[in-house]
Amino acid sequence: MNSIPCPADALHHGRVAGTGERMKSLKHTAVGVLFLGASLALSACTAATDVGSDDTSDRTLSASAQECVDGVQARLAAATAPSELIAPTAPLDLAALQGDTIWFITVTMNQFSVDMVEGVEEAAEAAGMKVVRFDGQGMTNRFNEGIEQAVAQRAAGIILVGIDPSVVSSALASAEAAGIPVQNTLNSDPDDAVPSGMYGNLTADFSADGAMAADWVMADSGCAGNLAIISSTSVTVWDYLAQGAKSQIEAECPDCTVTIIDVDVANVATDVGSQLQTTLQRQPDIDYIFPVWDSAVTYVDPVLAAANSKAKVLSRDGLQPNLDAIAGGSGQDMDIATPPAGWIGWLAVDDLARAILGESAPGYVIPTRVVDADNVGDASVESIAPEYTDYQAAFVSAWSSAQ
Repeated sequence: MNSIPCPADALHHGRVAGTGERMKSLKHTAVGVLFLGASLALSACTAATDVGSDDTSDRTLSASAQECVDGVQARLAAATAPSELIAPTAPLDLAALQGDTIWFITVTMNQFSVDMVEGVEEAAEAAGMKVVRFDGQGMTNRFNEGIEQAVAQRAAGIILVGIDPSVVSSALASAEAAGIPVQNTLNSDPDDAVPSGMYGNLTADFSADGAMAADWVMADSGCAGNLAIISSTSVTVWDYLAQGAKSQIEAECPDCTVTIIDVDVANVATDVGSQLQTTLQRQPDIDYIFPVWDSAVTYVDPVLAAANSKAKVLSRDGLQPNLDAIAGGSGQDMDIATPPAGWIGWLAVDDLARAILGESAPGYVIPTRVVDADNVGDASVESIAPEYTDYQAAFVSAWSSAQ
């Protein structure tokens, strides 16, 4: 398929270490945006027919659909470009951190959490600290147990990943009373209020990522897609992704439909498949499936195969198996990818270490990029996030400067 460049001024924002100001960094005009066959009649950077989907390649778009496609293509031009490196610029008092133990407590130890905590452990070792892993297993009692254990063992700080602070409010109060800084990690949008008992948010703009996913579906379908979103209201950021996509489609695409499947986070291995199967039986015209986290795709593909569904699959996180599937043209069509999850682990350690030392939060925001067949390359870090091939060196260099 031929790609048509669309100029765009939109920027996906990060934050500069040590400033708290949004950094205009991540998105610039992309020359290979997505769609449009060579036979199209072009006006500016839009077209009246093919936008990438087999069943729309010969269809003339209505005026409302064309207006919809025109709008999303400019945004996608920005969203498909690589992210600039976000890393600290200020040193750390490494001597003061020596021997400290930090706790990594996650909602569930899926592949993303494993990749991230490996980055946490690598960064902590570089800073002279230790790490304790704790898997919340999707259960509220486990979340509270993890925090209380960290308090009892006098943790220097806690990285709390994907856990709703409202269900651990008493445990957070215990940590605050003990003087233990707790990071609200990947559990909010950047500008959400910092929950009581926590010192700051370290996160991505999940609502914007959901809207970005919706833009891709609209552009790829010629603004006529039928989307099923697999999420869980018990995980705040998953719900943000689902609602961000739903709101974007409802606002921009009158000919699209959206269905949200709310799964039990403690039983995703069975609930994703069973609920999706039922949904496809009731709505066989669904042609896009959006599980809002990468690890869920493994439960989606068998259902689609059994139903003989040709629905396209998109997800979010940027895990290597998912990117490999896009590169191989089998099992997944698009991913909203962060830089490597290990880098997020390093960022979390830097942010928490500064809180332990009494410094202000740097105000980092985790960037994302739309990755599909047009820009996945060989799915390597060099292709997906070229500025992040040696991110560890940037952290170590900053931490040790002026020591």
